Amino acid sequence: MTTAAVFFAGGQLVLDRRRRETEEDRASKHQASKLSAWAVSDRQSQPLAFGVVVSNRSDSTFHNVAVDAFIHHKQCTQISLTVLPPGEYFVELDQKNSADHRNWAWEYAVEQREHGRSLRAYTGTEGYSVLSIAFTDNLDQRWRADKHMVLRRVAS
Repeated sequence: MTTAAVFFAGGQLVLDRRRRETEEDRASKHQASKLSAWAVSDRQSQPLAFGVVVSNRSDSTFHNVAVDAFIHHKQCTQISLTVLPPGEYFVELDQKNSADHRNWAWEYAVEQREHGRSLRAYTGTEGYSVLSIAFTDNLDQRWRADKHMVLRRVAS
């Protein structure tokens, strides 16, 4: 009888631990799912400005954010943000200093409302798109999202 009780208690402990890990995993993924990005253009600027909006809809910061994007059907240098507070940020592509897309640089991220003009998202072409986002959440877990924003935890 005692052996059965110990066995049952051990089984319950294992199940409780798995439930707790699953819940922690779900909570962690919930925060990570609050980060997204998409390619945009500013139709009001002359010449036309292109860039990426990086959106943090969580209540916490993300760190070491790296965004890979296609603009004009070409892969650009990576956008790197050391810290990303909550909000939506526009990162404009600076094409003025070089005709070669490998030398294009990204301007500093500005809050979209500070930018002040409306940005149009590219929704119908692969030539203007975000290819991936990699970032660290506030629990020091590294994540990667592909071009479809499917999240995967990355081993540190």
